[in-house]
Amino acid sequence: MIIITKKNKIREVYPIGSPQGALNSRRKPEFYGYIKFKETPKGPKINRFIVKNQKENILPPQEAVKLLRKQAVFVVGKDAQTEQFLDALNIKYRRTQICPHCTLEGYITIISSKSSYYHHKQRICRICAEEELKRELEYQGLDKKTFINFKRLLHKTGNLDQVLEVMHPKFNPLKNAELTLYDTISSLKDKTIPEIDINSLKIPRIFKQSLKKQGNDKLLPVQYLALQKGLLEDENLLVVSATASGKTLIGELAGIPAALKGQKFIFLTPLVALANQKYRDFKKKYSSLNLKTAIKVGRSRIKAREEIQIPEVHVKTTDLVVGTYEGIDYLLRSGKSEHLQDLGVVVIDEIHSLEYEERGPRLNGLIKRLKTIFPHLQLIGLSATIKNPQEIAGKFQMKLVEYEHRPVPLERHLIFTRSEEEKKLLLSKLSRQESKKKSSKGYQGQTIIFTNSRRKTHLIAQHLNRHKVKAAAYHAGLSYSQKERIEKSFSKQELSTVVTTAALSAGVDFPASQVLFETLLMGNKWLSPNAFSQMVGRSGRPTYHDRGKVYLLAEIGLNLEEETEDLKAVELLEGDVDPVNVYYSEDDALEQILADICAYALKDSKHLSDFYQDLPLPLDLDQALRNIEAYGWIQVDDHHLKPTNLGRAVSKSFLKIEDAYYIQENLQKKPKIGVLDMASFLEPFTSAYLSMRLHRQLTQILKTKFSTRLQADSTLDIISSGENLAKLDPGLQEPVLNIQIDFLSCKCKESPFCYCMEKKLSSQIIKSRLNGLDPVDISRRLMSNYQIQAYPGDIFSWLDAVVRMLDAVRRIAQAIGKPKKAKECARMIKSIEG
Repeated sequence: MIIITKKNKIREVYPIGSPQGALNSRRKPEFYGYIKFKETPKGPKINRFIVKNQKENILPPQEAVKLLRKQAVFVVGKDAQTEQFLDALNIKYRRTQICPHCTLEGYITIISSKSSYYHHKQRICRICAEEELKRELEYQGLDKKTFINFKRLLHKTGNLDQVLEVMHPKFNPLKNAELTLYDTISSLKDKTIPEIDINSLKIPRIFKQSLKKQGNDKLLPVQYLALQKGLLEDENLLVVSATASGKTLIGELAGIPAALKGQKFIFLTPLVALANQKYRDFKKKYSSLNLKTAIKVGRSRIKAREEIQIPEVHVKTTDLVVGTYEGIDYLLRSGKSEHLQDLGVVVIDEIHSLEYEERGPRLNGLIKRLKTIFPHLQLIGLSATIKNPQEIAGKFQMKLVEYEHRPVPLERHLIFTRSEEEKKLLLSKLSRQESKKKSSKGYQGQTIIFTNSRRKTHLIAQHLNRHKVKAAAYHAGLSYSQKERIEKSFSKQELSTVVTTAALSAGVDFPASQVLFETLLMGNKWLSPNAFSQMVGRSGRPTYHDRGKVYLLAEIGLNLEEETEDLKAVELLEGDVDPVNVYYSEDDALEQILADICAYALKDSKHLSDFYQDLPLPLDLDQALRNIEAYGWIQVDDHHLKPTNLGRAVSKSFLKIEDAYYIQENLQKKPKIGVLDMASFLEPFTSAYLSMRLHRQLTQILKTKFSTRLQADSTLDIISSGENLAKLDPGLQEPVLNIQIDFLSCKCKESPFCYCMEKKLSSQIIKSRLNGLDPVDISRRLMSNYQIQAYPGDIFSWLDAVVRMLDAVRRIAQAIGKPKKAKECARMIKSIEG
C-alpha cells in the first residue's frame, strides 16, 4: 500500500507494505518520495517525481503512475488535486488519516478517529500520545508508574490535551469531575434474587412487628441469600458483603428468635465504641420485646468528667449481650462459661480482624473455644473485606454467603496535588460542595475526611471552619462525651464534615455521602488495601444517599519507603484487598494453649495434636505444654490438664507471656520493685506530643521537619539541646527547660534516648491523678507547664490500662502468696480510679 499526503505544494509518497494490519501499526516506509503536479487543460499531471532512499533520484513521471497502479492507494484527508489526478487514471483510492507526530520521526501510522487521540488540534496515534504522556509525567515530577492511571484516562477521553490538563498546577478538579473520576462501582440489583416480605419469614410474630416498626418490610438481597443458606435452620454462616448492605440484621434474624426462646444471643465487635453503639441500638429496638440487653466490654475503672461509666454486669441473667471479643473471652478464661449457658447464637462483627497481629490469634482462639464449649452454637461472621472467604468459611465450618453489589453506586476520584496547602483548599471546596447537595431521601451531603494524625484532624477542622464548612475533629484521644456530641451533631446534620484518623474506619456509624483521603498515610505507614477498603466503605448509605463519592488527594513527590503517594493512590484503586490470614508467634501459641486450658476447652493432653490440627501453631505442642507447666501455670496429672491459680491469673489478664514472667520474677525479687513501677513499665504513656506552637517554632528555627511525638528520637535530640533552647522565644524557653529538668535529667549513657522520659512522664501523670486531678486537668497542666499535648481521652485510656495492669499484678501476687503486694495493688487501683 502507498500513502499520499499533501505538504504545501508537493505530495509526499510513502510505500509502507501490505494493507493487512496497517491500522495503528507504526511502519518505516520503504522509501520517501514526492510528486509535484502541474495543471494542464486536461487536468493535473505529474511534473516531477523524486525518490529519496540513500540518495535522491529523479524518476520519470511514468514510474510514479506504475507504482500507483500496483499499490493500494490511500490519500490523507481531502485533496482535490490528487483525487482528480487519480480519477483521470482510473486508479482506485481511499481516504485515510496518519499520525503527524510519527511522520516527523520518519514513520507512518495509519489512524482512525476511534483509534487516535486529540492533541493540539490534530489527531495522533496511541504510541505518540503515550510517549507524550510519559514525557509530561517526568516533567511534572509524577511517579512513572502512575502512567497506568493516565493511560486509562487517555483511552477513556480520547483527548490527550484534557489528560495533560489534569497534571497542570492550575487544573480545577471541581469543574472537571469527569477527568478526576477513576471509576464507578455500580449498585446493580441481582434480578435473580426475589423480594421476600418479612411477614413470610418463620420468626416470632412480635419480632416481625418490631422489624416492621424499624422500617424493615422486605429482605435485602444479602439477607435473602443468608436465608437460602440456612440462617433460620441454625447453620453457621460467613457473610461477606459491602458496608450498609444489611449484614447486621442477618445476625438479628438468627439471634432474636433464639433469645425469645430463652437462649442467649451474643453480638461481638472489636472495639468498645462499636459495642456501645450496638448496645444502645439493641436496647432501643428490643426492650419492648421484654428482652434484657447487657454490655460486656470490661468495666470502666476511672471516674472522670466527660467519660462514660460502664457498669459491671452479670450476663448470666440477660438475653442479649453486646461485647468486645476480649469481654466475652474474659468469662471463658476465668472458667465461667456457665454464665453463658443456653448460648444459642454468636455474631462476630468485623471478623476480618483475624488478620491483625495481636488481635487475630486471640479472636481465632476465642472462636475455637466457643465452638468447643458450646458445640450446638450457631456462629455468624460478618465482614465487608475478605479476599479469601471460602478459606475462612471452611476454617470455621461455615457456609459462605457472598453478595458483591454495593447498596448505592460509588464514584472513586483521584486528584494529584503539590502541597498540603493545596490539599486543604481542595478539602474545603469539596466538603462545601457536597454539603450543598441533597439526596432524594431528603438528606444533605456530609463528608468524612481521613488523615494520618490527631494533630492534623484539628488543623484541618480549623481550616474548614474558617472556610465556612462546619467541621469537627474526631479521634480516640477525645473524651467519650466529646465523641458522643460529635456523633449526635453529625447524625442531626448539624455538622457537615468530620475529620478523623483510622478511628472511624473500624465501623463507628457516620452515614457520610463522601469520603476524602487527605493522605494515604496512616501514622507513618502507607494504608493497607484492607484498611483502604474499609474506609471507602464509609461512603454512601442506602437509607440516606443516592450515591457515594470518594476522593484520593495524592501529593506529587511525597515519598515513603521509596514509594510515592501518587503511585500508592493508583495501586490502591487498581488493587484488591489482601487475604485474611492468622499468624501466630510462639508466645501467641502459648497464650492460646493456656487460655484453652483455663476455659476447660482443652482438658486432656492426649488430644493435643487433634485439638490444634487446624491451627498454624509454630512450635512443638508437647514442648509448649512442658513450658507452660514449668512456669507453674498448669498441672498435668496423668494427661489431665488443669490450670493453676497463677495460670488463671495470667490468662484472664490477657498478659503477653514475657510480661507475665516479668511480673512473677519482680514480685519475688529483692529489693522489690514497686507495683506501680511495674505497671507503668509494662504500660508506659506514649501518646504525648509537642504543642503546635512549640513544634512550629522549632521547625522554623532549625529549618527542618521532625516528628511531633515527644518520645521520637528526632524530638528528644532537639529538645534536649541547650543551643536550641536559647533560640526559642522567652515564653517557650521555660516549658522546654521544665522538660529537660523533670524528664531528661538522667545519667544514662544513652540519654536522651533511654526510657527515662517515658518512665518519668508516666510517673508524673500518675502522681497528678493520685493528687485528685481529672484527665482534663492533667492534660491542661502538661500543656501549661511543658507545652506537651496529651489528649484527655488518651490519658483516661492509659490510666484505665494501668489499672488493668495493676489488677494483673494483684492477681499474680495473690496466686504466688504475696498478700501484701496484692493489697498494695488494690490500694493503688482504688486511688487511681478516684
